[in-house]
Amino acid sequence: MNWIIVGQGAIGLLWYHHISQAQKTSNKKDVGKLSLLASKQQDLKQTHYQFTSLDNQVYNGVVNYTQAAQLQTADTVFLCVKSYQITDAIAQIAGHLKANCNIILAHNGMGTLENLPQPFIDKHTIYAMLTTHGCLRNTALNITHTGSGESSIGLISGQQDPIRDKLLTRTLNNALPLVKFESNIAYKQWLKLAINCVINPITALYNIDNGLVNNAKFTEKIQGLLTEIVTVAKSQAIVLVKEELQESVRQVAQATARNCSSMRCDILANRQTEIDYINGYIHRLGEKNALATPENTKIWQEVKALNNRGKKAT
Repeated sequence: MNWIIVGQGAIGLLWYHHISQAQKTSNKKDVGKLSLLASKQQDLKQTHYQFTSLDNQVYNGVVNYTQAAQLQTADTVFLCVKSYQITDAIAQIAGHLKANCNIILAHNGMGTLENLPQPFIDKHTIYAMLTTHGCLRNTALNITHTGSGESSIGLISGQQDPIRDKLLTRTLNNALPLVKFESNIAYKQWLKLAINCVINPITALYNIDNGLVNNAKFTEKIQGLLTEIVTVAKSQAIVLVKEELQESVRQVAQATARNCSSMRCDILANRQTEIDYINGYIHRLGEKNALATPENTKIWQEVKALNNRGKKAT
């Protein structure tokens, strides 16, 4: 299988490094050609990347940038970009891809599939990937693997094919274990969304590390957010339990206590956040199904306002 990784951020380079290393050492040759499709790559002068592993080993690797011919022969396109970048990224490559190319979406939040053109959805098999690996982008094409985790992949659009699903999962698992195939990836997406709906906006608004979300002063706010999420999820035939979500939030905040959430990092760097696909997604589904979501709507608007103030300041 020929693979293209889209996006040269932390997660994109994490997978590019590990798949390229697996490609060199594996006798199975699950991966044919591997390339990286970077944003504005025509302006990039760098031909090497640097990767620092969990045990502080430093690797210097060559970047094989994607060319038009590689797009046409790609079997799997792995999009490691922000949720709000998915639509534009797909628009730029859709016309070059062959039918039945596998598309893997790896981003925070939900709702990107609904934004894609129906002909594209009909033409390709689309997967979602969730990961708990921690990774930090130091400078351009320079990343550090900061925390070990695991990943889940599952089909969100297209026909099931056990052989193809097994091959994709095996390739990813050989590169950066543990990777599991989930027959009900939607449930996993909602679990992660619920956690992101709490930790990301609270840390961004109050400029705090993840661990401080467990402060008692946020308890009422967290309960309000999760109550609405449980109700909206039910409208999508997803059954969540508020008390279990509260415990998951507590555990994740504690396990990543000293971490800076991705949304907080985006706010501090005056970058666009993924709030529209996190609490904003809950807001839109609530409106669509005539369900009130005042807490999620409020925090969505507050983060957008904070984001806009940051942009004006620059």
